[in-house]
Amino acid sequence: MKKTLVSALTTALVVGAASTTFAAANPFADVPADHWAYDAVAQLVQDGVVNGYSADGTFKGDQSMSRYEMAQIVAKAMAKSDAADNNNKALIEKLSAEFSDELANLGVRVANLEAKTDNVKWTGLIRYDWNTTNYEAEDGHREPETNNLKLRFTPSITINENWTGYSEFDYNVNADETHAATGENLEVSKIYAEGVYGKADIKLGRFGSFSDASHGLFFDDKVTGAEVVYAPTYNRKVKATAGRIDSVGELFAKNSGTVTVDGVDYDVYDPTSATYYGAEVLYNNNKFEAGVGYHAFGANQTLVEDNGKYQVVDAGVGYAFDNNVKATFDYAIGNKWSDDVRNDTNLKRDAWSVQVNYKGANAAQKGSWGAYVAYRSLSPIAALQATYDHKDGLEGYRSLKGWEIGADYAWAKNIVSTFKYFNGKDTMFTQDDKVTGVWSRVDFLF
Repeated sequence: MKKTLVSALTTALVVGAASTTFAAANPFADVPADHWAYDAVAQLVQDGVVNGYSADGTFKGDQSMSRYEMAQIVAKAMAKSDAADNNNKALIEKLSAEFSDELANLGVRVANLEAKTDNVKWTGLIRYDWNTTNYEAEDGHREPETNNLKLRFTPSITINENWTGYSEFDYNVNADETHAATGENLEVSKIYAEGVYGKADIKLGRFGSFSDASHGLFFDDKVTGAEVVYAPTYNRKVKATAGRIDSVGELFAKNSGTVTVDGVDYDVYDPTSATYYGAEVLYNNNKFEAGVGYHAFGANQTLVEDNGKYQVVDAGVGYAFDNNVKATFDYAIGNKWSDDVRNDTNLKRDAWSVQVNYKGANAAQKGSWGAYVAYRSLSPIAALQATYDHKDGLEGYRSLKGWEIGADYAWAKNIVSTFKYFNGKDTMFTQDDKVTGVWSRVDFLF
C-alpha cells in the first residue's frame, strides 16, 4: 500500500507540472455531467482531502471533465488516503475502481483491485486525555482530573462495489486501573454498512450522526437505525435520519432524587433512550455554506411543554475567507420548559455558537497546526448532544456559556495534540456560577 501511495503522489506531482502537455492530446472520453464522481470529488474537496485540478487550485463542480482529468484528482486523493476518514476512504476506493484504467495509464496501481484478499483494512489510534473542570458552585473546588487511555480499532470491509462495512472498537483504561483492562472496558461503539448508489449514500446499523446544519451544535452522537444522504448536485444535499439514541441526557428521564446547591433543593433526572427522527437541507459551494434541520423525538416525559413532544429546529452558516480562515454561526431552538422546570432552574430553550477557525492540524503533515476562538451559549433542549468538549454544567446538563480557545499541532506524522481552555458560567440554576476548564488530548494514529 505504501508503494501505491508513493506512486500516486509522484504521479500527481508530475501530472500537475505537465498538465498542458497532456491536455493537448487527451485520449479519454468526457465524464457525463450527471456522473456520481463529481459529487464524490466535491465531497473530498469539501473535507480537504484534495484541493482541485484547475489553475487556481479549485474544483469547478459545474464544469465537465474528461476521465483523464478525473483520474488526476483520484491519484491525488489516493496519495492522501491515510489521513482521510472512513467515509472519504470509501469514496476514494470507489473512485479508484471507476477510473482504474486511467490510473493505470498514469502509472498508479490500484491495490484493492489487484488483491481481493486485501478487502479488510485496519486503522485506529492510541489516545490519551487529561481534563479538569472547576465549578464555582462547589465552593471553588476543582473536579478530579480525568485521565483516560483509549485503544481504538476501526476496520473497514469491502463487501462489493456498492457496499462497505465499518465498525469501531474502543478499549478504555482510566487512571484508577493499574492493571490491564478487563472485558468490561471493551465497547463496540459503531457497527454499520454503508452503500453508495449514484448520488445517494445509505447507512444501516449503529453509526455516528452529526447535525451538519448547525455544525454539531445540536447533535453529535451514535444512532442505531438508518441514514440517507442524497446530493442532487455537488453543492446541495438532503439528509434524513431515523433510529434510536441510547443516552439522551435528562430530558427524557424520570426523577431520581434531589441535589442541594446553596441550600436549595433541585430535582435530578437519570437519562434513558428515545426514538429519533431528523431531516436536514444543506448547501456548500466550498466558500459559503448554509443549512437548516428539523429534529423530533418519540419519548413521553414531562420536562417540556406540548405533552412531552420534543422538537428542535437548528440552522447554521459558514464562510471561508480564504484557505486558512473560516467563520461559522449556529443557532438552535426547542420546546419551552414545563412550569416546574422553569420554577427550579434558569435553563433556556435556545442555544447558539459563533466560532472562527485558523488552519488546522493535518495528521499526515508534520508541523501543521490550527487554532480557533469561540463563544457559546448552550441549552439542554437545543444542544442535546453538542459536539463540544466543554458543554456540561455541574449536574450534567448542557448548560454552559462562555469563551473557548483551542489549538492543535502535529508533532510528527500521525501524532497530533489538542488543547482547549474554557472560561464562562453554568446557567443551570438561578444564579450563574463561574466555570473554568482545561481539556487536552494526544492522538497516535495508525
